[in-house]
Amino acid sequence: MIQFKQVSKVYNDEVQALRGINLHVKEGEMAILIGPSGCGKTTLLRLVNQLETMTSGEIILHKENIKQIDKIKVRRQIGYVIQSNGLFPNMTIEKNVMIVPDLLGWDREKQKKRFHYLMELIGMNPDEYRRRYPHELSGGQQQRIGVARALAADPPIMLMDEPFGALDPIIRLRLQEEFLQIQREVRKTVLFVSHDMDEAVKMGDKIVLMRNGEMMQADTPAKILLHPKNHFVEEFVGEDRILKSLKLYTLRDLVKEVNLCSITDINDKPSINLDASLHHVFSMLLHQGYQQLAVVEQDKLLGMVDISVIEQFIRLEQQKLL
Repeated sequence: MIQFKQVSKVYNDEVQALRGINLHVKEGEMAILIGPSGCGKTTLLRLVNQLETMTSGEIILHKENIKQIDKIKVRRQIGYVIQSNGLFPNMTIEKNVMIVPDLLGWDREKQKKRFHYLMELIGMNPDEYRRRYPHELSGGQQQRIGVARALAADPPIMLMDEPFGALDPIIRLRLQEEFLQIQREVRKTVLFVSHDMDEAVKMGDKIVLMRNGEMMQADTPAKILLHPKNHFVEEFVGEDRILKSLKLYTLRDLVKEVNLCSITDINDKPSINLDASLHHVFSMLLHQGYQQLAVVEQDKLLGMVDISVIEQFIRLEQQKLL
Protein backbone atom coordinates (compact mmCIF):
# COMPACT_ATOMS: atom_id res chain seq x y z
CA MET A 1 0.00 0.00 0.00
CA ILE A 2 2.76 2.49 0.96
CA GLN A 3 6.33 1.72 -0.04
CA PHE A 4 9.40 3.84 0.56
CA LYS A 5 12.39 2.97 -1.64
CA GLN A 6 15.73 4.52 -0.71
CA VAL A 7 13.99 7.75 0.32
CA SER A 8 16.29 10.61 1.36
CA LYS A 9 15.64 14.23 2.24
CA VAL A 10 18.27 16.98 2.43
CA TYR A 11 17.52 20.55 3.49
CA ASN A 12 19.61 23.43 2.11
CA ASP A 13 22.11 20.99 0.56
CA GLU A 14 23.56 20.17 3.96
CA VAL A 15 21.03 18.97 6.57
CA GLN A 16 20.34 15.26 6.03
CA ALA A 17 16.84 14.72 7.44
CA LEU A 18 16.30 11.24 5.98
CA ARG A 19 18.85 8.69 4.80
CA GLY A 20 17.88 5.90 2.42
CA ILE A 21 14.61 4.81 4.05
CA ASN A 22 13.22 1.48 2.86
CA LEU A 23 9.85 0.64 4.37
CA HIS A 24 6.73 -1.25 3.31
CA VAL A 25 3.42 -0.59 5.06
CA LYS A 26 0.83 -3.19 4.08
CA GLU A 27 -2.82 -2.49 3.32
CA GLY A 28 -4.81 -2.13 6.55
CA GLU A 29 -1.66 -1.94 8.69
CA MET A 30 -0.96 0.73 11.30
CA ALA A 31 2.73 1.66 11.36
CA ILE A 32 3.95 3.85 14.21
CA LEU A 33 6.89 6.15 13.46
CA ILE A 34 8.80 6.84 16.66
CA GLY A 35 12.18 8.13 17.75
CA PRO A 36 13.93 11.10 19.38
CA SER A 37 13.02 14.67 18.40
CA GLY A 38 14.52 15.56 15.04
CA CYS A 39 14.89 11.95 13.91
CA GLY A 40 12.87 12.55 10.71
CA LYS A 41 9.56 10.84 11.54
CA THR A 42 7.31 13.84 10.74
CA THR A 43 9.34 14.61 7.60
CA LEU A 44 8.78 11.04 6.40
CA LEU A 45 5.05 11.38 7.07
CA ARG A 46 4.80 14.70 5.20
CA LEU A 47 6.53 13.27 2.13
CA VAL A 48 3.55 10.98 1.56
CA ASN A 49 1.02 13.77 0.98
CA GLN A 50 3.73 15.93 -0.64
CA LEU A 51 3.82 18.63 2.01
CA GLU A 52 7.56 17.96 1.73
CA THR A 53 9.49 16.95 -1.40
CA MET A 54 11.97 14.09 -1.26
CA THR A 55 15.52 14.67 -2.47
CA SER A 56 15.91 11.14 -3.84
CA GLY A 57 14.14 7.80 -3.85
CA GLU A 58 10.58 6.70 -4.55
CA ILE A 59 7.30 6.51 -2.67
CA ILE A 60 4.74 4.12 -4.10
CA LEU A 61 1.02 4.37 -3.29
CA HIS A 62 -1.24 1.66 -4.73
CA LYS A 63 1.56 0.69 -7.16
CA GLU A 64 1.82 4.30 -8.41
CA ASN A 65 4.85 6.53 -7.94
CA ILE A 66 3.67 9.72 -6.19
CA LYS A 67 5.91 11.78 -8.49
CA GLN A 68 3.62 10.76 -11.33
CA ILE A 69 0.37 11.60 -9.52
CA ASP A 70 -1.11 15.07 -9.23
CA LYS A 71 -0.62 16.48 -5.70
CA ILE A 72 -4.30 17.29 -5.28
CA LYS A 73 -5.28 13.78 -6.37
CA VAL A 74 -2.81 12.30 -3.86
CA ARG A 75 -4.11 14.42 -0.99
CA ARG A 76 -7.73 13.56 -1.70
CA GLN A 77 -7.02 9.87 -1.11
CA ILE A 78 -5.23 10.57 2.17
CA GLY A 79 -6.75 11.54 5.53
CA TYR A 80 -4.52 13.83 7.61
CA VAL A 81 -4.81 14.34 11.38
CA ILE A 82 -2.48 16.61 13.33
CA GLN A 83 -1.96 17.33 17.02
CA SER A 84 -3.75 20.68 16.97
CA ASN A 85 -6.69 19.11 15.03
CA GLY A 86 -6.64 21.93 12.40
CA LEU A 87 -10.39 22.60 12.52
CA PHE A 88 -11.62 25.78 10.87
CA PRO A 89 -12.98 27.99 13.71
CA ASN A 90 -15.49 29.84 11.50
CA MET A 91 -17.14 26.64 10.23
CA THR A 92 -19.73 24.46 11.95
CA ILE A 93 -18.77 20.92 12.92
CA GLU A 94 -20.74 19.50 9.99
CA LYS A 95 -19.00 21.79 7.50
CA ASN A 96 -15.61 20.99 9.02
CA VAL A 97 -16.20 17.24 8.69
CA MET A 98 -17.64 17.46 5.20
CA ILE A 99 -15.10 19.85 3.68
CA VAL A 100 -13.39 17.27 1.43
CA PRO A 101 -16.61 15.54 0.26
CA ASP A 102 -17.96 19.01 -0.55
CA LEU A 103 -14.85 19.77 -2.63
CA LEU A 104 -15.32 16.43 -4.38
CA GLY A 105 -18.85 17.43 -5.36
CA TRP A 106 -20.84 15.01 -3.19
CA ASP A 107 -24.56 15.81 -3.17
CA ARG A 108 -26.25 17.00 0.01
CA GLU A 109 -27.96 13.69 0.82
CA LYS A 110 -24.74 11.70 0.48
CA GLN A 111 -22.92 14.20 2.71
CA LYS A 112 -25.65 14.03 5.33
CA LYS A 113 -25.55 10.21 5.46
CA ARG A 114 -21.75 10.23 5.71
CA PHE A 115 -21.80 12.82 8.48
CA HIS A 116 -24.28 10.75 10.50
CA TYR A 117 -22.21 7.58 10.03
CA LEU A 118 -18.93 9.26 11.03
CA MET A 119 -20.35 11.02 14.09
CA GLU A 120 -21.83 7.76 15.35
CA LEU A 121 -18.50 6.05 14.62
CA ILE A 122 -16.65 8.50 16.90
CA GLY A 123 -19.37 8.39 19.57
CA MET A 124 -20.85 11.88 19.11
CA ASN A 125 -24.53 12.59 18.44
CA PRO A 126 -24.73 14.07 14.90
CA ASP A 127 -27.82 16.19 15.58
CA GLU A 128 -26.40 17.54 18.84
CA TYR A 129 -23.09 18.68 17.34
CA ARG A 130 -24.00 19.46 13.72
CA ARG A 131 -24.36 23.25 14.16
CA ARG A 132 -21.78 23.78 16.90
CA TYR A 133 -18.42 25.43 16.34
CA PRO A 134 -14.98 24.06 17.36
CA HIS A 135 -14.61 26.48 20.29
CA GLU A 136 -17.74 24.98 21.85
CA LEU A 137 -16.08 21.54 22.10
CA SER A 138 -13.52 20.12 24.53
CA GLY A 139 -10.03 19.23 23.34
CA GLY A 140 -10.89 15.54 23.20
CA GLN A 141 -14.06 16.22 21.21
CA GLN A 142 -12.12 18.40 18.76
CA GLN A 143 -9.64 15.55 18.19
CA ARG A 144 -12.54 13.19 17.50
CA ILE A 145 -13.87 15.63 14.91
CA GLY A 146 -10.38 15.82 13.38
CA VAL A 147 -10.40 12.03 12.96
CA ALA A 148 -13.94 12.11 11.49
CA ARG A 149 -12.90 14.80 8.99
CA ALA A 150 -9.87 12.73 7.93
CA LEU A 151 -12.18 9.75 7.31
CA ALA A 152 -14.89 11.77 5.56
CA ALA A 153 -14.12 10.91 1.93
CA ASP A 154 -13.24 7.32 2.90
CA PRO A 155 -9.54 7.61 2.02
CA PRO A 156 -7.54 4.37 1.94
CA ILE A 157 -4.60 6.02 3.75
CA MET A 158 -4.45 7.96 7.03
CA LEU A 159 -1.52 10.11 8.16
CA MET A 160 -1.59 10.98 11.87
CA ASP A 161 1.01 13.31 13.39
CA GLU A 162 0.88 12.92 17.21
CA PRO A 163 -2.92 13.28 17.09
CA PHE A 164 -3.41 12.71 20.84
CA GLY A 165 -0.16 14.24 22.10
CA ALA A 166 -1.64 17.47 23.47
CA LEU A 167 -4.37 15.80 25.51
CA ASP A 168 -4.30 14.89 29.19
CA PRO A 169 -3.44 11.22 29.93
CA ILE A 170 -6.96 10.01 30.73
CA ILE A 171 -8.56 11.49 27.58
CA ARG A 172 -5.57 10.34 25.54
CA LEU A 173 -6.01 6.72 26.65
CA ARG A 174 -9.72 6.90 25.89
CA LEU A 175 -9.13 8.26 22.38
CA GLN A 176 -6.47 5.63 21.70
CA GLU A 177 -9.02 2.92 22.56
CA GLU A 178 -11.68 4.60 20.44
CA PHE A 179 -9.38 4.93 17.44
CA LEU A 180 -8.34 1.27 17.71
CA GLN A 181 -12.04 0.35 17.69
CA ILE A 182 -12.58 2.54 14.61
CA GLN A 183 -9.57 0.96 12.91
CA ARG A 184 -10.93 -2.52 13.55
CA GLU A 185 -14.06 -1.46 11.66
CA VAL A 186 -12.62 0.58 8.77
CA ARG A 187 -9.11 -0.98 8.37
CA LYS A 188 -7.25 1.99 6.92
CA THR A 189 -3.55 1.96 6.12
CA VAL A 190 -2.13 4.28 8.77
CA LEU A 191 1.17 6.07 9.31
CA PHE A 192 1.11 7.39 12.88
CA VAL A 193 3.83 9.61 14.40
CA SER A 194 4.31 9.25 18.15
CA HIS A 195 6.89 10.13 20.79
CA ASP A 196 5.49 7.65 23.33
CA MET A 197 6.69 4.03 23.33
CA ASP A 198 3.66 2.86 25.34
CA GLU A 199 1.38 4.39 22.71
CA ALA A 200 3.41 2.75 19.93
CA VAL A 201 3.16 -0.69 21.55
CA LYS A 202 -0.56 -0.28 22.12
CA MET A 203 -1.50 1.14 18.72
CA GLY A 204 0.91 -0.33 16.21
CA ASP A 205 0.87 -3.41 14.01
CA LYS A 206 4.41 -2.32 13.16
CA ILE A 207 6.80 0.02 14.98
CA VAL A 208 9.37 1.97 12.96
CA LEU A 209 12.09 3.28 15.27
CA MET A 210 14.20 6.08 13.76
CA ARG A 211 17.37 7.93 14.70
CA ASN A 212 19.16 10.76 12.85
CA GLY A 213 17.11 10.18 9.70
CA GLU A 214 17.80 6.45 9.60
CA MET A 215 15.57 3.49 10.33
CA MET A 216 16.95 1.53 13.28
CA GLN A 217 14.32 -1.24 13.31
CA ALA A 218 10.91 -1.83 11.73
CA ASP A 219 9.13 -4.78 13.31
CA THR A 220 6.09 -5.92 15.23
CA PRO A 221 5.79 -4.55 18.77
CA ALA A 222 6.63 -8.01 20.14
CA LYS A 223 9.85 -8.26 18.14
CA ILE A 224 10.91 -4.69 18.98
CA LEU A 225 10.44 -5.41 22.70
CA LEU A 226 11.68 -9.00 22.89
CA HIS A 227 14.41 -8.81 20.23
CA PRO A 228 15.76 -5.26 19.89
CA LYS A 229 18.10 -5.09 16.90
CA ASN A 230 20.86 -3.04 18.52
CA HIS A 231 21.85 -1.18 21.67
CA PHE A 232 20.05 2.03 20.62
CA VAL A 233 16.73 0.20 20.16
CA GLU A 234 17.18 -1.62 23.46
CA GLU A 235 17.93 1.64 25.25
CA PHE A 236 15.06 3.54 23.59
CA VAL A 237 12.37 1.00 24.44
CA GLY A 238 13.56 0.98 28.04
CA GLU A 239 14.70 -1.39 30.74
CA ASP A 240 11.11 -2.46 31.33
CA ARG A 241 10.72 -3.75 27.75
CA ILE A 242 9.85 -7.29 28.93
CA LEU A 243 7.18 -5.84 31.22
CA LYS A 244 5.83 -3.74 28.31
CA SER A 245 5.64 -6.89 26.18
CA LEU A 246 3.16 -8.43 28.63
CA LYS A 247 0.55 -5.95 27.35
CA LEU A 248 0.64 -7.73 24.00
CA TYR A 249 -0.53 -11.09 25.34
CA THR A 250 -3.49 -12.47 27.27
CA LEU A 251 -3.92 -15.51 29.47
CA ARG A 252 -5.66 -17.10 26.49
CA ASP A 253 -2.38 -16.81 24.54
CA LEU A 254 -0.48 -18.26 27.49
CA VAL A 255 -2.60 -21.40 27.95
CA LYS A 256 -2.06 -22.32 24.29
CA GLU A 257 1.69 -22.53 24.88
CA VAL A 258 2.36 -23.58 28.48
CA ASN A 259 0.67 -25.57 31.19
CA LEU A 260 -0.95 -23.81 34.11
CA CYS A 261 -0.01 -24.83 37.64
CA SER A 262 -2.03 -27.64 39.19
CA ILE A 263 -5.17 -26.63 41.03
CA THR A 264 -4.45 -26.27 44.73
CA ASP A 265 -6.30 -24.70 47.60
CA ILE A 266 -8.08 -21.71 46.03
CA ASN A 267 -9.24 -20.15 49.27
CA ASP A 268 -8.40 -16.44 49.34
CA LYS A 269 -6.99 -16.65 45.80
CA PRO A 270 -8.79 -14.34 43.39
CA SER A 271 -9.91 -15.64 40.03
CA ILE A 272 -9.03 -14.09 36.68
CA ASN A 273 -10.51 -14.51 33.20
CA LEU A 274 -8.66 -15.85 30.16
CA ASP A 275 -9.01 -12.52 28.36
CA ALA A 276 -6.99 -10.63 30.99
CA SER A 277 -3.69 -9.22 29.73
CA LEU A 278 -0.53 -10.78 31.13
CA HIS A 279 0.49 -7.28 32.24
CA HIS A 280 -2.61 -7.13 34.45
CA VAL A 281 -1.99 -10.64 35.76
CA PHE A 282 1.65 -9.82 36.55
CA SER A 283 0.60 -6.61 38.33
CA MET A 284 -1.83 -8.52 40.53
CA LEU A 285 0.78 -11.11 41.42
CA LEU A 286 3.54 -8.59 42.07
CA HIS A 287 1.81 -5.59 43.57
CA GLN A 288 -1.12 -7.17 45.38
CA GLY A 289 0.99 -9.89 46.93
CA TYR A 290 -0.76 -12.96 45.52
CA GLN A 291 1.42 -15.99 44.85
CA GLN A 292 -1.10 -17.54 42.49
CA LEU A 293 -4.34 -16.63 40.71
CA ALA A 294 -7.13 -19.02 39.71
CA VAL A 295 -7.70 -18.99 35.93
CA VAL A 296 -11.34 -19.39 34.97
CA GLU A 297 -13.44 -19.51 31.81
CA GLN A 298 -17.22 -19.34 32.14
CA ASP A 299 -16.92 -20.25 35.83
CA LYS A 300 -14.83 -23.32 35.02
CA LEU A 301 -11.51 -23.48 36.89
CA LEU A 302 -8.70 -24.27 34.43
CA GLY A 303 -5.68 -24.08 36.72
CA MET A 304 -3.44 -21.65 38.57
CA VAL A 305 -1.04 -19.03 37.22
CA ASP A 306 2.03 -17.63 38.93
CA ILE A 307 5.05 -15.55 37.88
CA SER A 308 7.09 -18.61 36.88
CA VAL A 309 4.42 -19.61 34.32
CA ILE A 310 4.49 -16.12 32.79
CA GLU A 311 8.30 -16.19 32.64
CA GLN A 312 8.16 -19.57 30.87
CA PHE A 313 5.70 -18.21 28.30
CA ILE A 314 7.83 -15.12 27.55
CA ARG A 315 10.95 -17.28 27.08
CA LEU A 316 9.02 -19.36 24.52
CA GLU A 317 7.84 -16.23 22.70
CA GLN A 318 11.42 -14.92 22.55
CA GLN A 319 12.55 -18.18 21.00
CA LYS A 320 9.71 -18.15 18.44
CA LEU A 321 10.69 -14.63 17.32
CA LEU A 322 14.34 -15.51 16.68
